[in-house]
Amino acid sequence: MAGLTQDIHFALRALLARPTHALITIAVLALAIGANTTVFSIYSGLFLRSLPYPDDDRLVVVYNTYPGINLEFAGTSIPDYLDRRDRAPSLEQLAIYTNAAQTLGSGESPERISVVRATPSLFATLGVAPLLGRGFTDEEAQPGRDEVVVLSHTLWSSRYGGRPDIVGRDIFLDSVPRTVVGVMPASFGFPDSNVAAWTPFAWTPEQASDVSRGQEFSSTIGRLRPGATVAALNGELDTIVRENLELGRFVSQTEEGIAQTGFTGRARSLREMRVGEARQVLVMLQFIVLAVLLIACANVTNFQLARMQTRRRELAVRRALGAGLLRTARLVVIESFALAILGGAVGVVLTYGALDLVRSLGLDATNVGFDYVIDASVLAFAGATVLVAALASVVLPLWVLIADDFASAIADGTHRAHGSRARAGLRSTLVVMQVAVSVALLVAGGLLLKSFNDLQRAGTGFSADSVWSGMLVFPAARYPTLESRQRFLTAALEQLGALPGVATAAYTSNLPFGSSNAQGNYAIENYALAPSEPAPHAQQRAVSPGFFDALGMAVIAGRDFRDSEAENVVIVDELFVARYFPDGNVIGRRIREDFGPEDPWYTIVGVVPAIKHASLAEPQDKETLYWHFAQNAPPFGSIVLRTLVPPEGLTPLVSSTVLAIDPLMPVSNVQTLRSRVLESLGPQRAPLVLVLLFALCAYSLAMVGVYGILTWSVTNRVGEIGVRMALGARAADIVRMVLGQGGRLVAVGLALGLAAAIALGRVLAAQIPELEALDSTVFTVVIVGLLVTALITSWLPARRAARVDPMTALREE
Repeated sequence: MAGLTQDIHFALRALLARPTHALITIAVLALAIGANTTVFSIYSGLFLRSLPYPDDDRLVVVYNTYPGINLEFAGTSIPDYLDRRDRAPSLEQLAIYTNAAQTLGSGESPERISVVRATPSLFATLGVAPLLGRGFTDEEAQPGRDEVVVLSHTLWSSRYGGRPDIVGRDIFLDSVPRTVVGVMPASFGFPDSNVAAWTPFAWTPEQASDVSRGQEFSSTIGRLRPGATVAALNGELDTIVRENLELGRFVSQTEEGIAQTGFTGRARSLREMRVGEARQVLVMLQFIVLAVLLIACANVTNFQLARMQTRRRELAVRRALGAGLLRTARLVVIESFALAILGGAVGVVLTYGALDLVRSLGLDATNVGFDYVIDASVLAFAGATVLVAALASVVLPLWVLIADDFASAIADGTHRAHGSRARAGLRSTLVVMQVAVSVALLVAGGLLLKSFNDLQRAGTGFSADSVWSGMLVFPAARYPTLESRQRFLTAALEQLGALPGVATAAYTSNLPFGSSNAQGNYAIENYALAPSEPAPHAQQRAVSPGFFDALGMAVIAGRDFRDSEAENVVIVDELFVARYFPDGNVIGRRIREDFGPEDPWYTIVGVVPAIKHASLAEPQDKETLYWHFAQNAPPFGSIVLRTLVPPEGLTPLVSSTVLAIDPLMPVSNVQTLRSRVLESLGPQRAPLVLVLLFALCAYSLAMVGVYGILTWSVTNRVGEIGVRMALGARAADIVRMVLGQGGRLVAVGLALGLAAAIALGRVLAAQIPELEALDSTVFTVVIVGLLVTALITSWLPARRAARVDPMTALREE
């Protein structure tokens, strides 16, 4: 132990004696270890850490699906929920819920909050009990007896000061008094942490009957019985559909229609539903940061080899004075581990900043129960990475140490080692590997960037610039009818359109890129479906006159809505025309919502362009129907204002105008339409930024490797360069010699890297249809950029070599 302590002290003194070498090595390792720890932190948060619910692996989301009409995830109707609750043996608990925004307060400063209507089984399904009070009872989930509420911990603390006597007091939601029966713990937030309160989900017998099948405005969450599987539950859901068909319980759908749409129920784990495709992205990022780690280890190996070259005579003297091979090797190992540990410590510090960057890029999932934190498992991973980096960077130096002839180091009094040509070849191989990997990563990042830019250029189908948007929700107690909502909106749009700086004021039930959607079946008059053709299914919106002007959309056939219409009218988009009336003869045809033969017919009066509703990456394969807001509008929607001034500054004026009409109607979810579109790019933008960032790290480390080996070569060949210059070589000849050495390394690495990039591009193209695997622009930019940077990197050691004084070099030799 005394010898080990002595060696540790000596290793630290040796590092302090050469701070430049130590700092560069620590920085290289910190970048690589920090990148790996960051990605693992995200992976751990999404896949390894438990959700804030007991036995979270047994929680499943149960939903309807219609694969025949390309509708993978639909909501759940009340009859579907009742069927599955009572007839699916794999389910221990099942709860149904639906989100809504409601106005909190009955006096001044009303606040719009997110409220979830849920069955009493919700808290039991999730396995979380209230912090104060209780949850709902079955009796309270009945119409007329449902005027109770459970508060979130955040609302209880912020609005009511955490008063312990809040249970039993009344609060007002949409002007209706509700008695507080409980407060949830601070860690509870379902379906997300924005939810401020939960109220009972009460329904009438008619809503629970078969006539309500297809009204899928809710979601369900279930808990599997111990030992049950998702596959077994899916089989039970299929059985329920078959039994309902046999019992004739699908009132508005035939057996043929069910077969065409492929309707059934499906279940997926809660974690899988919320994480989505993040696993594939994280696996890709993990491979990239592992490549960065390998490049960093190769650089550190080269640094260590160069360091051993300069210490060769010192190590030889130690051996001659009695130090054994094991003792000498231990010095090298201790130094390597010391550098790796310091690099790991700095890397963990960098991880904190990197996680902040990840959150700012839109990958934060804390809202739905996933935290990215540096906990014991992340620190253990960082420690393992430090160990791998230390071992990987010390193996070759140890091999050289064992194979070296230290007797010659004392005999000739120089730093050159026996077999130095082989050692130089080894270092060159490491640099070639670094260049190859960095080229492959840069091309991959370039391809992703190109596909991202192409996605942005593809556009939305409308103009999102200079558009203000905000959400309205009409309380049923004050706006029970379509006519009452229309009166409010007519007055509001008239006054908002007259505000300074507003060009157009309009309303829509579902704002593009507004995180809400409505879709459903419809029927076309006198249109015969082919035998295997599913019933028409479309995105459906209720909009006011002027909505298309507000979004910069031209009516390409027919006309826009009028303020008042003498008959029921509808506007369709180009996809509808192309699918059902390719001859273009569509104006005057009639369609209706397909809930029953008593539904009214609507005459098509116009055609507008097809737009994207939720994501720039979404395929445009489903048509959109636009109903007149005075004829067919739900009790919620959004105001849109096209402005002549920056839209961000209009919010106070818009809010005061709306509150002047109804003091209990706050405008919520205020945002410019452009910012909504940009937010939708988060799932594509965040991985792109990280891939480019890590690729640039790898590229920078590779260039450091090129610079390092050329600098080492120049230093080691000072005597040779002096002889060449003494024999008549010019400075330009020496520069060409060094540039040629660097050029050969870069050329070989570039060739290998391009081959790897082509293979990697094909893999990415298989995952991302919009990506072109062999994009000539990307390959050209990477090649030119690499050559220019490599030239600059090689020029610095070449210039140094050209300035060698022949007489000084010969005297040192």
